[in-house]
Amino acid sequence: MMVTMSNMARSASLAVMALAGLASLPASAQAPRPAQPAPAQPAAPPAPQAVKVPLKAAPDQADWLKVCGLDPSVNKTICYTTRDFVAENNQPVMAVAVYSIKEEPRRFVRILVPLTFLIQPGIRFSAEGTQPVNARFQICLPQGCFVEGELNEATIAGLKKATTLRIDMQNQIGQEVNFEVPLAGFAKAYDSAGIDQETLQRMQQQQVQGAQPQAPAGGSADDLKRRGEELLRQRQQAPKQ
Repeated sequence: MMVTMSNMARSASLAVMALAGLASLPASAQAPRPAQPAPAQPAAPPAPQAVKVPLKAAPDQADWLKVCGLDPSVNKTICYTTRDFVAENNQPVMAVAVYSIKEEPRRFVRILVPLTFLIQPGIRFSAEGTQPVNARFQICLPQGCFVEGELNEATIAGLKKATTLRIDMQNQIGQEVNFEVPLAGFAKAYDSAGIDQETLQRMQQQQVQGAQPQAPAGGSADDLKRRGEELLRQRQQAPKQ
């Protein structure tokens, strides 16, 4: 190995010396070299076309639902306005929940999205007339991945007026997928007083017993709410840097 390295070093030194000698020659002594055309660069492959996936409200949830309750761990009232969404074949796809904390200006959205999407690019969502908002993955569980994005008052106002929320992410081959979430009824629910946890439990009990469905019965919106509360507690209890 030492012999090989010495030979390599010697060859490199000779190459440097040869170049130095060539550079020291007068221009008239250097043989002219014909201009060579630059090699053609291979054309970049076209980006895969985005796929649009229209969603609809889950058939067992009549409308957007706002639930408020006191979180004893932070001693604050937290409200979330949520709804589940399915594909055209009624296959569950995602859940959206817009959170607000009473007496605080902070608003944010948590979305439960399907698995097998690229985490590094993150997620972007927007509605008509609003600036796109970037969201980041928080955690992935067997039923999907949780994504969180901050909202300001302008975005909230835009969501109330818009008809569709577009959620963009990339699948495993880097192709952009645009989920289109209907927003009909969101403004009414968001501006309402909401219901408390006890009322929600009664509504779910009625649904289990076969009454007219009025609220989610343990579906992905409930999973989102439970995991969302846990994430919020962790954030509130984390020491400030």
